[in-house]
Amino acid sequence: MIPSVPQSRLRVVNDRELRPDGDFVLYWMIANRRTRYNFALQRAVTEAERLGKPLVVLESLRVGYRWASDRHHRFILQGMAENRRRLQAAGVTCWSYVEPSPGAGRGLLAALAARACLVVTDAWPCFFLPKMVTSAGRALTVRLEEVDSVGLLPIRDPGRDFTAAVHFRRHLHKRLPTHLLELPEAEPLSLLSPRPAPTLPAELPARWPDTDEAALLELSRLPQRQARPAQTRRLRGRRAPPTRLRRRAPLPLQ
Repeated sequence: MIPSVPQSRLRVVNDRELRPDGDFVLYWMIANRRTRYNFALQRAVTEAERLGKPLVVLESLRVGYRWASDRHHRFILQGMAENRRRLQAAGVTCWSYVEPSPGAGRGLLAALAARACLVVTDAWPCFFLPKMVTSAGRALTVRLEEVDSVGLLPIRDPGRDFTAAVHFRRHLHKRLPTHLLELPEAEPLSLLSPRPAPTLPAELPARWPDTDEAALLELSRLPQRQARPAQTRRLRGRRAPPTRLRRRAPLPLQ
């Protein structure tokens, strides 16, 4: 039996119903981009086994957001290649999508979710991800759950703000021992039963093409753009303006 994910780490994002007659369980990997020690992936595996459905993993890379960085994208692309290799070795269907231009990926999640029993995603407390997950929850017609696999202490455990570090440390000393007994499975993919690959929506390859491991690695090796040198101010006592990265061109898919 697969250990269940602690309720303190699970949140239902929308009020939609689970769809038992769907074709698969969808894990939308957006923050915890790993296949080991991942509560969100463990939850998706648990539900796939309970419903007797295959698992599909969607991992994508957006390019149109503030502070998008070639160096950061290189790191993500290399991780996507490794995740794809591990997922395919476990017999899991993986869709790796890299946006060729800002906004091109719009509609991909909804297209996959239309066939899904349930969508599971990662809880992440900052940047644009909370807003993105909330918007997805409103748009999807199936249940969306987010699972916290950020750290040893669940994000929502305190239930309040702390005005001083000493107050948080006291709370941590009191609560952390309990959560240390609720660690994620090291290899959640090993708990999956073999099942035939599901049929994905026919419009996916043409509109949102899958990117194989070799292409992901090739994209990660593209030369990075150099930052513009800071323009030194001549006035005494003034600092040079911060170095900024040039606006990056969209990543090619071929």
